[in-house]
Amino acid sequence: MPPITKDLPVSGASVTSFDRFGDSRGYFNELYNAEKYDESLNQSWKQVSFSSSQKHALRGLHCSPYGKFITCVRGAFYDVIADFREDSPTFGRWCGVLLTENNKKQVYVPARCGHGFFTIEDDTCALYLQEGCFNPANEADTHPFDPLFNVAWPVPEGVTPVMSPKDTAAPPLSVRRPHLCTRTPRGRILIIGASGQVGGALMDAFGPQNCIGTYCGTKVEGMIQFDLAQCAMQPQLADDLITTVYPTLVCICAGFTWVDGCERDAPKANAMNNSGPVTLAKAAKAHGARVVWYSTDYVFDGGVKGAAGPYGEEDAVSPLNVYGSSKLKGEEEMLKVDDSALVIRTNVVFGPEGVGKNFVYQLVRKLRANEPMNVPNDQVNTPTYNRDLAEATRLLVEKGARGLFNIGGSEVLDRLAFAKVIVEAINKLEPAGAKLDAALLNGVTTSNAGQAALRPLASGLKLDKLKAVLPEWKPSTIHEALENWLKQPIGKPLGE
Repeated sequence: MPPITKDLPVSGASVTSFDRFGDSRGYFNELYNAEKYDESLNQSWKQVSFSSSQKHALRGLHCSPYGKFITCVRGAFYDVIADFREDSPTFGRWCGVLLTENNKKQVYVPARCGHGFFTIEDDTCALYLQEGCFNPANEADTHPFDPLFNVAWPVPEGVTPVMSPKDTAAPPLSVRRPHLCTRTPRGRILIIGASGQVGGALMDAFGPQNCIGTYCGTKVEGMIQFDLAQCAMQPQLADDLITTVYPTLVCICAGFTWVDGCERDAPKANAMNNSGPVTLAKAAKAHGARVVWYSTDYVFDGGVKGAAGPYGEEDAVSPLNVYGSSKLKGEEEMLKVDDSALVIRTNVVFGPEGVGKNFVYQLVRKLRANEPMNVPNDQVNTPTYNRDLAEATRLLVEKGARGLFNIGGSEVLDRLAFAKVIVEAINKLEPAGAKLDAALLNGVTTSNAGQAALRPLASGLKLDKLKAVLPEWKPSTIHEALENWLKQPIGKPLGE
C-alpha cells in the first residue's frame, strides 16, 4: 500500500503513514520515495539530519525558514508543530503527533512554523529531511512553554524535562513580536462533524479561532478528516485524534442521521451513533477533555405505544426504528463511560449549512422549481434552529452542565404546518424575491409518505430542565430563526 498523507490542524502540516516489510531477518521500509509519496511532499531536500536524545528530553520550539520531514527511527517522541506564521489561517494553533519506531508515521513541518518534541523513551533517535541547510543566523527559537501556544507537552507529573541552555533561555514569541503581547491563546475545542449544520453552528458559537473541526467524506478546507465508523472498529484512531489536538472540549455532532438509511444498514447506524462516539468519548476523558454528544427525540415512540409528546428528559423511552435505538444505546453507553458528559436531545434541526440537506433547503428548492412536495401532516415536533442549539450548548458547557438535556424549539407543530410557516415567513422576509407557492405542499399521512422506517408521530421536546439552568436563554420562533438566517446567511444559499 502506498504511503497515506493526511492534513493536520496546522495549515500545511501533515502526517504520513507508511508500510513496512519484514521477515525473519528484520524489516525494510522506505522513509521517502518521490514516486510514491504524496505530491505535497515532493520537496527538494537539501540536508539530512539525525538526533539522539535521552528520555524526557524536550527540544524546541525551533523555527526554520524551510520545511522538515520527521521520522522516529528509534524510541518514541511526541512531535509538536506550532504555527508562528501570522499570514496563516491557523496562526497561534499547535498540534502534535506521537512518533515511535513502530507506529510507522512521519510528520511534515511547514517552513516558518515552530517545531519541537518531547522524548518518551531512552535513546530516542529522529531523522530529519530538510528543504534547506541549517544556518544559526536564520533560526528563531521560542520557549517551549510560551503561553501564547500553551502546548500540552505530555510531561509526566513530577518530571522536569531535560532542556538545553539555549532552549531554556529562548524567549516567548511576543518578545520578538511585541504586537502579540495582548493576544490571547486560541481555545482547543474539537468539533466532530463541523462540516454539518450542527457542527458549523457550534464553530460559530464558540468562535472559529477556538475550534478545530472535522469532516468525514468530502474535504472541507481548514478541517481535518475523521470517520466515526472507522473509529468504532479502530479505537487507536480516537486516541490519535485526541493526542493530536489535546482538546479541552469535544463536541460530537457527526452521526448517521438518515433515518431510512439506518433501517437498511443497522451496523453502520450503531457504529456512527453509539460505538464510534463512545470510543471517542473514552479517549477524550482519558486525556482530560469534556464531552458533548447529540441524540434525538426518536428515542420516543410519539404516542404509538405509550404517552404522546412533547417529552421531558425523564419520560419513558421506546424507539420505533433503528435510528432511535442506535441513539438510545449511545445515550446509555456515553453516560456509563463518562458521567460528566453532556448528552443533548434535539429534533428537526434547521438552519444555514454548507451542504443544504435540511428540511428548509429541500422545501425552498422544490417550491422555487415549481415542484409539488408531499409533507407529513401527522408528525408533530418542536423544530430547532441550529444557531439556538449551538448557543444553548455553549451556555450549558460554561455552566458545567452534565447528564441529559433537551434543546428544541418553542413551537409544537406538525411538519406540514412547519412547511407553511416557512413559506409565509420567507415570502414576507423577501418581498422582492420569487414567491413560494404553499399550494404546492401536499399534506400526507406518514403511512402514505413512502418512508421505510416508522416515525414517532406526536413527539417534540419539553424545555423545562433547560430553562431552569439557563433562564436567560430563549429559543427563536420559526419566523425569528428564518429572519436571522436571511440577515446572516452562511453556507449554501437557500434555493440552490
